[in-house]
Amino acid sequence: MPMTSLRLALLSLALAFTACGPADLELDGDEGLTLEVADELTANSRFETFKGKNGKFYFHLRAGNGEKVLQSQGYTTLASARGGIDSVKNNGLNEMRYLFREAVDGSRYFVLVAGNGRIIGVSEMYVSKSNAERGAQTVQNVLKAVVAVSPAVEGDARFETFKGLDEKFYFHLKAENGQLVLHSQSYASKAGATGGIDTVRSNGVNAARYQVREAADGQFYFVLKAGNGKVIGNSELYDSKAGAEAGIEATQAVLRSAK
Repeated sequence: MPMTSLRLALLSLALAFTACGPADLELDGDEGLTLEVADELTANSRFETFKGKNGKFYFHLRAGNGEKVLQSQGYTTLASARGGIDSVKNNGLNEMRYLFREAVDGSRYFVLVAGNGRIIGVSEMYVSKSNAERGAQTVQNVLKAVVAVSPAVEGDARFETFKGLDEKFYFHLKAENGQLVLHSQSYASKAGATGGIDTVRSNGVNAARYQVREAADGQFYFVLKAGNGKVIGNSELYDSKAGAEAGIEATQAVLRSAK
């Protein structure tokens, strides 16, 4: 590939990320992304499997920098979840398999479908359609490199802060089973993200601060609000309203033990 085309491809990959994982990734001046950064985004990308609180098995796709870019539906067995991973690998490189959705509140996301139309993966919530489109392109780029499938790392519930390629700061709340149960909005500084964690801690144990919202395809998610009504966190998508409500209870439990 000519060097100019390579740089354009790498820059496209960088712009696809609206938030990145634990690594602090930087643009290399006016030269675009370095090959080392591109490797970090793709070379260590992986699928992780875990067992949810509801007894079902799930997987998510993590980019090389740690960001979760795709989440599965629930499966009754681990073997079925691994079969779902194979389906994502087979369908995820076809841009026609990505369908874009709008939630009731105007948030955007996308789903990945198999050839029979069944949903095999869902994205995070995005603030705009263009961000969702970039997110779908990111999944395709990551899938070209992903090879590893492993169980999600279990351990203490905790908050993790990270800096995105957009130079903004984020945090997410990770449960003991490795599942990411709550995701923050963006912050201009690390101090702002740290303050956001404190706000989540103080508001997240109050059930009245949560609101379940309807997405599309019969799916739901919830948001956590501060006392002034500002959204300070949002969940992944659930396949039912009852699932989202159970997710709220699980998030409150995680918050009580999070480091």
